[in-house]
Amino acid sequence: MKNRPFLCIELLNTFSKKEIEDFIHFVSCPCFNKDESIGKLLEALKKYALNGKEFGESERSSVYEKTFIDKPPPEKVLNKNQRSLLNVKMNNLTGLAEQFLAMQAVKENKSYRCEPLYDTLLKRRQHRLLNKHLKKHEEELAQQKEKDTAYYAHRSKVEQVTFDYLHQSDQLMKKDNLPDLIHSLDMNYLLNKLELQLTALTMPHIFGKKEYDLSSMTAMTALLDLPQYAEHPLIILYRASVALTETKSDEAYFNLLNLLEQYEPLVPTSMLKGFYITAVNHCATKIASVALEYIKNVFNLYKIMDAKKILIDNGFISRSDLKNIVTAACRVEEFTWAKEAIERYRSYLRKSVRDSVCHFNLGVVAFYQKNYETAHDKFVQVDKIDKTYDINTRIMIIKCLYEKETDYNHTMQAFRSAQRYFNDNKVLPTKTKKRYVNFIKILIKIYSFRDKVNTKKAKLEDIKKELNTQKVNCDKRWLLEKIEELMQKLK
Repeated sequence: MKNRPFLCIELLNTFSKKEIEDFIHFVSCPCFNKDESIGKLLEALKKYALNGKEFGESERSSVYEKTFIDKPPPEKVLNKNQRSLLNVKMNNLTGLAEQFLAMQAVKENKSYRCEPLYDTLLKRRQHRLLNKHLKKHEEELAQQKEKDTAYYAHRSKVEQVTFDYLHQSDQLMKKDNLPDLIHSLDMNYLLNKLELQLTALTMPHIFGKKEYDLSSMTAMTALLDLPQYAEHPLIILYRASVALTETKSDEAYFNLLNLLEQYEPLVPTSMLKGFYITAVNHCATKIASVALEYIKNVFNLYKIMDAKKILIDNGFISRSDLKNIVTAACRVEEFTWAKEAIERYRSYLRKSVRDSVCHFNLGVVAFYQKNYETAHDKFVQVDKIDKTYDINTRIMIIKCLYEKETDYNHTMQAFRSAQRYFNDNKVLPTKTKKRYVNFIKILIKIYSFRDKVNTKKAKLEDIKKELNTQKVNCDKRWLLEKIEELMQKLK
C-alpha cells in the first residue's frame, strides 16, 4: 500500500541544509514556538523522514517515540489516537515552516518588508519614522535603473502609503503625490494585464487548453493609447508580442525583433528573455508546420539570448531552456556549439538533476550526429527529471532503437511498451497525448514495413498519406525522413 503524502514532509524536503538548521533555531525560539515537542518532532523528522527517506509505519513510530518522550512508546504501528496526535503536531510544524519561509522572504526582499511595516507605522501614527523610511526608499527607487513589473508594483505601494501619510498628517492641502500614484498604479495594472493577455493567448497553443475570454483586455485599449503609456518601451514590446501571438504573421514577427533591437537598452534584463521567447514560440509554430527556414531563426534567437546572458535567472538556467537551445543548435548542425553550451551551463543547473539533464542533452547531440549507440547510452542514464524530460527521453530512446536495433521482436516490444505508456497516461491532456500516440503508431508501421521481406512501395505511400492526414504528431518531419529513406532504397 502506497504511503499517503504528508504536506509537512513535502515542504521540509524543499529546504536546504542551511535552511533546516536555521529552522531548527527558529522553532527553538520561544517568540515563535513554546511547544518543546515541536522541536523534538523536527529533529526526529530530519533523521527518519527527510532527504528522500521512506516515511512508512516503522519510521512514523520512531518519530512518535522521539517526539513524545513522556508517553508510552507505540507497539510496532501507531494506533488511531497516536496517529491523530502526531498529525496535530505535524500540522503545527507546517504552520511554523510557513511562518519561517515568510520571514525569510521578508528578509531577502525589501518590498515585502516595507509593505507591512509602513501600514503598521501608519496605524500607530508614527509619522516621523515613516517619513524617514519613505525618503530613503524614494532615493533607492530613483537610483534603480531596471524598471520592471516588480518595480512598478513596489512603486505603486510606496506612492499609496505616501498619499495615506500625507492625508493622515493633514498635509494634502500643501502637497500631494496623486500624479505619481496614478501613473504607478496604471503602469502596474497595464504591465500585469498585458502579461496575462500574452499568457492567455499562448496557453491554448502550448497546452491545448480552452480559449479565454479576453474582453477585459480589449477594454483597456483606450488607457494603453494614452501618450504617457503608448510610448513606454515595455508597453510597446508587450503590445508587439500580443500582436505576434494573435496574428502569427511574419510582419508582426519582424516588427517585434526590430523593436527589441531598438528598445533593448531600456528593457530590464529580467524581462528581455520573455520577449525573445515569444519570437521563439512563433518560429516553433512555423517549424511544426514544416517551415524549415525557421529552424535557423530559432537557433539565432537562442544565440542572442546566450550572448546577452539572459538565460540565467537567479543563478540557474531552466532545464527546458537548455534542452531547447541544444535541440535548436543540433537541428542546424552546430554540434560543437551545442556541446559547449551544455558545459557552459552545467554549473547553472540545479544539482539534483544536473547529471541527468546533461546526459539527455549530450544524447541529443549524439543522436543528431547519427551516433545512435552513444545517444542510446546517454538516454538510458537519464533519471526522472520532470514530465517533459521523461516523455522526450522515451521518444528519443525508441528513435535510437529504430536506427540501431536489428532484433525485430525486441524493438517492436519497446515500441508497444511506449505506446501503452502514452495510451494509459491520465495526466497528459488529450491533444498532447495524441501527438505521441500518433507518432508511435506511424513509427510501428514504418518499422514493420522496413523489416518485412515482401515490401510494396504502394503500402509505404499509404503510410505517408496517413501521416500527412494526422492533425497532430510530435515529430512528423523525422517520420517523413524515415519514409523517404525507405523509398530511396526501393528505387
